[in-house]
Amino acid sequence: MNFFDVLKSSLKNIAQNKMRSFLTMLGIIIGISSVIMIVSLGRGSTEQISSQFEKMGAKTLNVSVDTENSVKSDLLTINDVKAIEDSDQDIISVSPQDQMTGSVQIQDNKKPVLIYFVNQNFPDIGGLDMLYGRFFNQKEYEDLKPYIVLDSLTCEKLFKTSDVVNKDVRVNVGGTAKVLNIIGVFDIAPYYAGIGTNMAESTGVPGFAFIPFSIKQDLGLYNKNSSIISAILKTTEREKQVADSIIKTLSIKHNNLGKNLYIIEKGNKQMSSLTSILDIVTLLVIAVATISLIVGGIGVMNIMLVSVTERTREIGTRKALGATTYDIMMQFLIEAVTMCLLGGIIGIVFGLTVAYVVANFIGLKSSPTVSIILIALGFSSMIGMFFGIYPAKKAADLNPIDSLRFE
Repeated sequence: MNFFDVLKSSLKNIAQNKMRSFLTMLGIIIGISSVIMIVSLGRGSTEQISSQFEKMGAKTLNVSVDTENSVKSDLLTINDVKAIEDSDQDIISVSPQDQMTGSVQIQDNKKPVLIYFVNQNFPDIGGLDMLYGRFFNQKEYEDLKPYIVLDSLTCEKLFKTSDVVNKDVRVNVGGTAKVLNIIGVFDIAPYYAGIGTNMAESTGVPGFAFIPFSIKQDLGLYNKNSSIISAILKTTEREKQVADSIIKTLSIKHNNLGKNLYIIEKGNKQMSSLTSILDIVTLLVIAVATISLIVGGIGVMNIMLVSVTERTREIGTRKALGATTYDIMMQFLIEAVTMCLLGGIIGIVFGLTVAYVVANFIGLKSSPTVSIILIALGFSSMIGMFFGIYPAKKAADLNPIDSLRFE
């Protein structure tokens, strides 16, 4: 028998025992579909996160203070913004960033938000995509205008629409409350690149609000400290020199030269941390899926051993008619590989489908690759070959006379 005859015979034997074959392939299907789904979603999330962080922080330096070794006079203040901006010619603009938890409220409808006190330069640093309205400008910042910029999802929750420019909202932060006017609404989707907007909404992840740093005092927040000051550079070529210049300027200004109290990090440093976490989770799921594949392979070997026993007389008849040991071994080996390969194909289709549905449901991106699909097919074939060798050899080693006598 040639290869195609053996393949045809294998498919016929699988088709004759549909339910048994499907249950045998189930471990392979679950393992392959899990790998395809997790890798597709993980890769899509990584691409979204990378894209957002590159947009936000490719040319940004974030300045903070070593709080454990500093005193009050060493802390960053709003007055340091101008000093940092003047410290090097490659700095385009600077913005303070002070974060607090709070809420925004319309009548009895209250939603949690992370409130960032920033200046007019923040859109360049944060990479905001405005859907409606705009960000406050320098004059409005200096004139202490009571403005707020909200994310689109929070606006939807509060007003049932994200087009809410010029509407008022009550802001609760630091034990005080103040009514602010919504001057702009930005697209929240990029900020939820790692979990998706639907998942964020269902799990109650807080939204984002941006308020002029200059009105902190009007909100009863009297300190002028900023936890972070971000600087945008013209180019990254002199990144280290600019960082050294900022540290020197701040150290002289705060009279703590030589104490190394100021920390400077690249704006997209967090990207590597997030992608590393995603990679670890992906590897853990792949490890679990591999166990499923091994269990599935053992199931294939078990069924093939049963098949050898059921078809002992058939093997004896074929050997009596001239089939060689190699022919018999190849028949059962190809049957095992075919079963695993079919399971792999079903698993790939199922995994791609589930990944697409899940990605759309939680607002993520599914990004499968041809390479992972080919690897999945190859691995499923290897499982069939590895766990099919013993049953195939056992069938090939049967004595034709004993096989014909078998009942």
